[in-house]
Parts: sequence; C-alpha cells; structure tokens
Amino acid sequence: MFLTNAVLSNRINSTAIRNTFKAYERLKREQHIDTLFRTGKAFSVFPLKFIYQAVPRGAEPSPVRVGFSVPKKKHRLSVTRHRIRRLMAEAWRLQKQELYPAIPEDTQIQLFILYTDTTANPTQEQVMKAVLKGMGKLKTAINPQVEPS
Repeated sequence: MFLTNAVLSNRINSTAIRNTFKAYERLKREQHIDTLFRTGKAFSVFPLKFIYQAVPRGAEPSPVRVGFSVPKKKHRLSVTRHRIRRLMAEAWRLQKQELYPAIPEDTQIQLFILYTDTTANPTQEQVMKAVLKGMGKLKTAINPQVEPS
C-alpha cells in the first residue's frame, strides 16, 4: 500500500506536536539581547523575571525567540546556575505551545527569562508553575483580548 503526500501529511499533522527547543527558537545575538534589555517591557512572576519585546517577524520560522539567564552574583557555583537554566529551558520547552496561538502571524516575540531568587535548589514543579503563570501574563500583555489560562 502506497501513501500519497496528502495522506502522509494528514498523519503527521494529526500526531502530537513535538516539544522541541531548536536553535532558531533561541535568542542568541548580542545585538537583539542588548536591544531587548534597553527597550523591552518587563514583569515578574516569582522567582522569574520576564523581559519581552514584540518585533516584526519577517521570514523567521519561530513566533518566539527566548533566552535564559541565572545571575552569577546570586549563584556562584556554575553547577547550580546551569541546573536552574536547564530547568527553565525544560519548562519552556514543555509549555511553549500554550503561548503560540496568542501571537499574531506577523509578530515575533523576543523574550528573556531571568531567575531572580537566591535559593539554590528550586524544584521542577516550582519553575514549571512560574513559567506557566508568566506565559499567561505574557499572553494578556501581547494580545489583551485573549483570556489568560
């Protein structure tokens, strides 16, 4: 039995969306990060701080580009900083699909998430809750007619 392209694409679209975090979804350029910190808007959801800015999308494949940071001043050990950053990235990766439908087609959101707490051992559940709550606030900030989840 041979499958046509239409049947094959329907099978692919009907399966679960893959929760990946590709390189084109990351905010990496120093120029973009610098502009974001100078002109972006910010809000906090303890223990995270969200800094965001809406820009024209152009030919970019991702509706959101995101970066993560844990300050060295508050967490001296690199092991701790990297663990917290991985927790934030994992929470984002698993929950980003909640935010994507609220973003207009011609807009891209540049987002930076900072960990502001001084405690060294946050749990995955704490970070997941904070990211989800922050996404709800971000939805309403970007698109005020959308109800927060």
